[in-house]
Amino acid sequence: TCGGPARRAAVRRTDLPGRVPRAMTETLSRPSRVPLPRPARTTGQRAGRPLQSGAVAALWAALAGLVAVALPVLLVWATDGRAGSGAGEALRAAGQVWLVGHSTSLEVPGGTLGLSPLGLALLPLVALVRAGAHAARDCRTATLRDAVTLTGAVAGPYAVLATVVAGVTASSQLRPVPLQALAGAFLLGLLGAGVGIVRTARLVPVVKDRLSDRAVRLVTATAAALAVLFGAGALLVGVSLAVHVGRAADLTGATGPGPVGGVALLVLGVALVPNAVIWGTSYLVGTGFAVGVGTAVGPFSTTLGAVPAFPLLAALPGGAPPLAGGLAALVVPLVAGGVAGLLVVRRLGPASWWQAAGEAALVGPCAGLVLAAMALLSGGPLGDGRLAQVGPSAWRLGLVAALELAVAAAAVGAVLVVRRNRS
Repeated sequence: TCGGPARRAAVRRTDLPGRVPRAMTETLSRPSRVPLPRPARTTGQRAGRPLQSGAVAALWAALAGLVAVALPVLLVWATDGRAGSGAGEALRAAGQVWLVGHSTSLEVPGGTLGLSPLGLALLPLVALVRAGAHAARDCRTATLRDAVTLTGAVAGPYAVLATVVAGVTASSQLRPVPLQALAGAFLLGLLGAGVGIVRTARLVPVVKDRLSDRAVRLVTATAAALAVLFGAGALLVGVSLAVHVGRAADLTGATGPGPVGGVALLVLGVALVPNAVIWGTSYLVGTGFAVGVGTAVGPFSTTLGAVPAFPLLAALPGGAPPLAGGLAALVVPLVAGGVAGLLVVRRLGPASWWQAAGEAALVGPCAGLVLAAMALLSGGPLGDGRLAQVGPSAWRLGLVAALELAVAAAAVGAVLVVRRNRS
């Protein structure tokens, strides 16, 4: 009776078959369980994750590199009957070899061993790339900022570990330079871990998007010019070794290394191949290199004295090269600059000839800086005697290469743009 006829009619309409009451509809559409919000992580927790993962990755990379170097060193020590040292000395030597792979000099009585075989850097570099990739997966790196943070988190502890190894492996005869171990390991850690992190996080397109079109053109052209130079340098070293293979065999026999020592000598020669390629590139540029105080090996003149009985040095020219050979060698940097100018113009939009020449000329200084750094890494003293100067001059190679590449790239770029504008 309450509500009258209108109220009773409303109740009857809700009870009709095929109709769902409004209250039931609201009940069905409402979620049965409301998820609780996740607790937000504090700033300390966010910063602690990459630091922890980076430290673990750095420790793994250091241990993997040390083990990879220690195994062949221990094998040589165990199989060489002439070795009078113990296993501790062999392990110390393995640590020193590992540090040499990070461009760390060794101080000896009366001098410094600063010539580092660049091939030895391949082992720690591969370990750092894998460690960086694992750290990126562990931290779920998704942004470029996180990648930079994680790279520093790997490189920092890795450099500290290298400094500790330098202190532990020091002896009265060989003392690694701690500051060089710290700097070399940090730079190698940045390179290796950075590559592994960026590749694993798939941030290469992000890095390319951050670069301007001019920067992309400059990087591409510089890489092409360096590829031409290093490829020609490697070809020169290979051909020279093939021509003087008999001399290399004589130098190997003169040392009398034995089976185990012969394998060690072969491994050392392979590790020095990147150094030889850089020296060959310096030869083609025109600045040449030295294999001791008062020596010079170049495309127009060669002054050599007594050289160490090392098989790789058999590739050195026996006398002054002919003038035609020297001029032919200088064609290589001009070709490299021409290739760089061609790539710049292909990626360049409508422009005047002087704009194309100016942008292509920038390839010279960029490539010169890279070559100067590579020359600095590939050379160094071998004591304080006659071999105190070995390798190319960094500033000469960088300056001359920058001028040659800049002129060639600018000329080719200007000519191509003029022809394109006329057609």
